[in-house]
Amino acid sequence: MNTNPLKLKLLFLLILTTATKYVTAQNIFPENGNAGISTTTPQYRLQILGDHGTTQFNMRYNHPAPAQRADLTLWASEPGWTWTGVGIGNNVINTVGITRILDTKGGSYIRLLDSEIKLNVVQQNGADISALSVNPEGNIGIGTSTPKEKLSVNGKIRAHEVKVETANWPDYVFDENYELTSLPALEKFIKANKHLPEVPSALEIQNSGLDLGKTQTLFLKKLEELTLILIEKDKQLQKQQQELNEVKQQLQKLIKKKR
Repeated sequence: MNTNPLKLKLLFLLILTTATKYVTAQNIFPENGNAGISTTTPQYRLQILGDHGTTQFNMRYNHPAPAQRADLTLWASEPGWTWTGVGIGNNVINTVGITRILDTKGGSYIRLLDSEIKLNVVQQNGADISALSVNPEGNIGIGTSTPKEKLSVNGKIRAHEVKVETANWPDYVFDENYELTSLPALEKFIKANKHLPEVPSALEIQNSGLDLGKTQTLFLKKLEELTLILIEKDKQLQKQQQELNEVKQQLQKLIKKKR
């Protein structure tokens, strides 16, 4: 069968033109160097447009052993969470909720929300753990997604050293004009309130927590007051012992005279 070469060329050009129009309808590489996927007007070097839940972008290190494979996933708009949030995940993807790409491995992900950041870890058994969060006030939460202070920790803390800056350190207790509470007055207060003056009650600690800096200051103040009381009591005991010794000496003299 003889085929006209000119007709073949025209047919090839027609197929190529049609295919190019079909592909570039959504994916385009314009002369400005930007690349677009699902958009014909990319505004960045690489831009992917999609609907709510269809903007996932994946990069994979495809190791022959599945346990050694690595998946980095990016997504914009979060189905099941928020329309305006974005996410970065390791071995996870957000479809309608976070799911692992490879079920035999754990994972982790960061949600970048409007004025909030949430970092979660996914354990090997699939448990999703809230590890760290930053709220709109700039508060940081570890183990909690609702931090109420600059740093809120839901769990134990271990450190080699902790420094707390505090003012009004109670050296004033040793001023000559400082008045100590009398022991009878102190006893009366304790019986009525079941705690020391100025020291928060158990209920206050339960409701509001423990202010470490303030508590350390109060404890030192009470220790200094107790030290002054002990010094005063020691002076009284020494005076009483001296008076007792004098009485003993006088008694011995009287006994000798009677003899």
